[in-house]
Amino acid sequence: MKSTELVPFIRIIGIVLYFFIAAQGAFYHFGFGKALYQIPSEHFIELRKVVDPVVRSKFKVLYLSALAVMFLWFLLSDKTAGFWSYGFVLIAFVLLIADMVLILKFSEPVNELINSDLLNTEKEYTNARSEWLKFILIRGYLSLAGFSMLIVHLAFKPR
Repeated sequence: MKSTELVPFIRIIGIVLYFFIAAQGAFYHFGFGKALYQIPSEHFIELRKVVDPVVRSKFKVLYLSALAVMFLWFLLSDKTAGFWSYGFVLIAFVLLIADMVLILKFSEPVNELINSDLLNTEKEYTNARSEWLKFILIRGYLSLAGFSMLIVHLAFKPR
């Protein structure tokens, strides 16, 4: 199979993987993030301790797969037709990288703190919740923007 024959297949997989990442961002942006501010912070910490081990490995595979597929999509894009033929894919790829940087530099340390037994006061619970929600929302905006770039690319790409 030639690399040009792989492009439609890679596009479909890339869109699906990016959709699942962006859906998490939409989920928190359009309600669940705000709702988590309404529950007591101690309950939020308990919830995160239960949810994190369930979703962590699945999201790790999802993000790494999306990164690989987006990289392939960019590499196999026809760059001879100018920036419009690959630019939105490149932007989506860069936004995915930015999301992953935020995961590693900010979200993961907060997750580790939440999963530890180091939080003991209401103020510590509240600060951890605020920090976690701040970065999940920022990351959600990045992933929604990246997914939007892919939709624009598919809708307006040169034929």
